Amino acid sequence: MSLRNPERGLLSVKGLIFSLGLLASFVFVAVLYGGIIRPSANKAALAQSYGVETGSSSSGIFIILKDYEQQICLSLFLWGVMILAYKFILLNAEVKALARFAPESEGIQAEPEVELLSGARSITRERAASLSEQIDSKSQTPDLKNKILPYIMARGLERYHMTGSVPEATETIMGRLEVAAEQQESELSMLRYLVWAIPSIGFIGTVRGIGVALQRADEALQGDITGVTSALGVAFNSTLVALVISIILMLLIHLLQGGQEGLILRLQTFCREQLLDKLFDRSAKEIEKIPEQSASDNSGAHN
Repeated sequence: MSLRNPERGLLSVKGLIFSLGLLASFVFVAVLYGGIIRPSANKAALAQSYGVETGSSSSGIFIILKDYEQQICLSLFLWGVMILAYKFILLNAEVKALARFAPESEGIQAEPEVELLSGARSITRERAASLSEQIDSKSQTPDLKNKILPYIMARGLERYHMTGSVPEATETIMGRLEVAAEQQESELSMLRYLVWAIPSIGFIGTVRGIGVALQRADEALQGDITGVTSALGVAFNSTLVALVISIILMLLIHLLQGGQEGLILRLQTFCREQLLDKLFDRSAKEIEKIPEQSASDNSGAHN
């Protein structure tokens, strides 16, 4: 993700995943159903109608998956997995960017990309300007381009250089981290919609199967229950597949959300410990001098 250059448009990576990924998932699952699942399910159903045991557990799985509701659910699940994989790649890239600036905090034995102190005890306004330019130049490299940490560090140091106020620099950095967290949260909206839509499609299959079973109730009264059992199989199988898929998808979403929240917390900790706590607060130093000056004035008056 990027706070500076958010991905927009159909030709961006995000746009391609949302458009071509959806099309590719439906095409792939349709080919899979046309070539493997439905022919195998029809063979297994024909064998069962003649009382022949197939002796394979996969035939039962094909029968469970053969209907159109399950096909749509699997297509949406594959599309959601594509989106999740892309999000996990972005999350891993942000973690690697953090490791470039704080390798020891990530358990990596290496030199940091930018040495914030360079032997000094604090970061002055003049030092902040050079650090901001240095971080901006580093962020143009492919592995750091449009990453959260270098962007907010540069903006915080730039703000401190202009104002000399540590609270304003803190507000700038923490405000942008909050924006990053909100942006990550908003980008999960499509995945949450899929978690809702997949069980809904499964329930549509349930309603359709029960409706067909009721239409063939007269056949069951005449002794032929094949149509009723087949329709009820559609009803129960579609719900079963949809619920299992939604459980798996929801687990992956929670793992992604936990990783994103953990990243924001680690970025906040890094910025506070390695950047904000090292800024030279000139106003605080001047406030400390006031009691000393008043004490010296009082001692002079007594003398």
